[in-house]
Amino acid sequence: MDDLWHQEIDKATTEAEVVRSASDYLGVWAPRELAPAALGLSEMRVKTSDEVVLVNYRLSSHPEKVASTARQAAHLRELAGYFGHAASRIFDIRRRQLRPAA
Repeated sequence: MDDLWHQEIDKATTEAEVVRSASDYLGVWAPRELAPAALGLSEMRVKTSDEVVLVNYRLSSHPEKVASTARQAAHLRELAGYFGHAASRIFDIRRRQLRPAA
């Protein structure tokens, strides 16, 4: 199942598509006991590409501020992998947009 989510990110051609996938993923996979504020969000969804990048940063740079249990830590590693991929895709899309057309 996880591969399908990553494939969705790989197929995205716009930041909006990445954001939509990331928001859906977060809604499905985020543990119920995880507070949105722990991810730097006001609710358990992402609305902008900057929020995707923020969640990636929070999960990869400061996981101890997010996870309070071993179960949460394991789950958050999965979330971090996904959001790392999503943030990377956003940066790829932005780079492509900045390149002059040949």
